[in-house]
Amino acid sequence: MTSTLNPPLQQPRGLSRVEREALRWARQIATGEMTHADGDALRRWCRADPAHAAAFASAQRRWEQLAAAGRLVLERDPDAARADARPALAPARRAAPVRWQRRAFLGGALGAAAATTAALIHPPLGLWPSARELRADFRTVAGEQRRLALAGDVTVELNTRTSIAVHQQGRVPGIDLIAGETAIDMAEARHPFAVVAGAGRTIATHARFEVRHTTAGVCVTCLQGLVQVAHPAGMATLSARQQVAYDDRALAHVVSVDAARMPAWREGYLRFADTPLRDVVDELNRYRSGKLVLMNEQLAARPVTGRFQIRALDKAIAQIQQSFGLSARHLPGGVVLLS
Repeated sequence: MTSTLNPPLQQPRGLSRVEREALRWARQIATGEMTHADGDALRRWCRADPAHAAAFASAQRRWEQLAAAGRLVLERDPDAARADARPALAPARRAAPVRWQRRAFLGGALGAAAATTAALIHPPLGLWPSARELRADFRTVAGEQRRLALAGDVTVELNTRTSIAVHQQGRVPGIDLIAGETAIDMAEARHPFAVVAGAGRTIATHARFEVRHTTAGVCVTCLQGLVQVAHPAGMATLSARQQVAYDDRALAHVVSVDAARMPAWREGYLRFADTPLRDVVDELNRYRSGKLVLMNEQLAARPVTGRFQIRALDKAIAQIQQSFGLSARHLPGGVVLLS
């Protein structure tokens, strides 16, 4: 690591022990030295005390502010961007040594800030939780499922890698599904309950439904009763075995779902029906530590049909290897390359 990364994270006098620890985590992310084990340690540290999560969020904001300032500087002064591309420790030109060194430092520091901010918001390979997930009220790790009793007669089940925040919008209690997948059982509830995910809001009374929120978008599945989905692009009403998907821009049409395609994670299984291999790999990654990476793009669209036991995903990976003639290379941090 070059010295250009140090100035933004210099620890001024008066910082508490927790603040210093948060800055050390941010520095470790900045240097690209985070591993899956480090991500787990960061997760445990933030969950141990709300002050830890707050300090980490503050460290993130410092990088965001620095990155924003950097974008302004680089937009107004293209030379600074070019200076960032030069070796940080190269000798300065004689014509303007002070100016060059300052811009080289500035570009390098701001570039590091922008990179670190991106890593905090979208961790590479999902090896550690994003800053937004760390602010959740409840969160599960890879392979973990959790059952919560909320708002009286409402039961909320969290699937693997799921983060939620509990909220109260007016008189309607509910949750924000930050990421992951949740099942809501309110068949005996007397009052409505809402789930906010992405750009949409799902609300129901006397119903059972599931909401899935991933980078691809949001999918709402009704299991029992009636469920209403509100989105800036329109409204949808679901009955049993109906499903609707949406993203930030559009709300799709309601579709009926047969039993073979209904979610089965609460039964301990993953179901796939003519699902592209790339999507199967993405789904397996949600349930295991590390990262499964498909290197053969020619096979990415090949369909997969089958049912895999969540507790035996190594067997599922072996079956996929055998079916598609893939080889596996195991790397540190639980990363497996399929080629």
